[in-house]
Amino acid sequence: MTSGMSRIQKLAASSAFLAFLTLASLPGQASPLPNNALPDLVEKILPSVVNISSTTVTDVRVFGMEEFFQFWGVPQEYPQTSLGTGFILDKDGFVMTNAHVVEHATEVMVTLNDKREFAAKIVGKDQKLDLAILQIRDKDRKVPANLVPSTFGDSNSVRIAESVFAVGNPMGLGHTVTMGIISAKNRTIGVGPFDNFLQTDASINPGNSGGPLFNLKGEVIGINTVIYSRVGQSGGLGFAIPSISATQVIPDLKRYGRVPRPWLGVLARELSPGLVRHYRIPVDKGVLVYNLVRGAPAVEAGIKQGDIIVGMDQTAVGNPDELERALASRKPNESAKLKIKRGNRSIELNVKFEELPRLDNLPKGII
Repeated sequence: MTSGMSRIQKLAASSAFLAFLTLASLPGQASPLPNNALPDLVEKILPSVVNISSTTVTDVRVFGMEEFFQFWGVPQEYPQTSLGTGFILDKDGFVMTNAHVVEHATEVMVTLNDKREFAAKIVGKDQKLDLAILQIRDKDRKVPANLVPSTFGDSNSVRIAESVFAVGNPMGLGHTVTMGIISAKNRTIGVGPFDNFLQTDASINPGNSGGPLFNLKGEVIGINTVIYSRVGQSGGLGFAIPSISATQVIPDLKRYGRVPRPWLGVLARELSPGLVRHYRIPVDKGVLVYNLVRGAPAVEAGIKQGDIIVGMDQTAVGNPDELERALASRKPNESAKLKIKRGNRSIELNVKFEELPRLDNLPKGII
């Protein structure tokens, strides 16, 4: 009996060892970390992550009541503070975060892992991708010493079920580390035209926005941005902007303070089966133009209300997001040929693009 048990134990141990070797040798699969490797890695990257506090002043003045409020000492402006996370890009003091973390902020403060605090200037924002770049300076307007920059990894090579960890400032609890896996890639969740999120079950809560999602090499592969939750806290559904999307816009945000993108100047919606049936539309996929901005490139090109955009050059478009992504591959002042369905006719119109104006001055959903 003892001999039989010994053979079973040996067989089990041998099988476990072979399974370990198989997993460790899978292509693209990271070898299991030694016991102390993850704490050592986290200790190394923590100085690259920052806490962000932004203050927005809300005007609550009521017309005709200013003297009354002044007499009774009632404040007519209220400061509101929001918390977020960011990470250091380089030794010049540039920091990346989400645009919504610093939206309408009148003051932004950045706190490093060593508790040093610095005022930050908003260098550039891209609301469509929800990214922003800040720059920190000390009281002498010099770049702070001993900054530890983050390193970007390749989000395209990330695999589903790969282990990752997030570092952030949830509920004001700075430099909190949570771990999980990549649950899915290329997620479209209806947040914006460039949805292409990495989904993770690493715990992400309010205050994590703008913080890094790391792989087990300590590389930033995503920027934590959105959570899906019925209670406003982590439900295991967190979404991060892929690092490849972030690195593409950094040069423009530093140089121009924005990402120069072309626009058409149309308000549009996706064709639905109900619209197709009711109006007897001859196509079942396309972008229905229901309004135009006066003087915009679309008007100059001859696009009319009721036109259905079905393609741009050689790219077919079936919804507004696809149209925006096609536009994003172009630059202002370039031209393209739009394929239009107008009634029962198929036409082509040449459009010369212009740069998208400030989003503050445009209707929501403009393309």
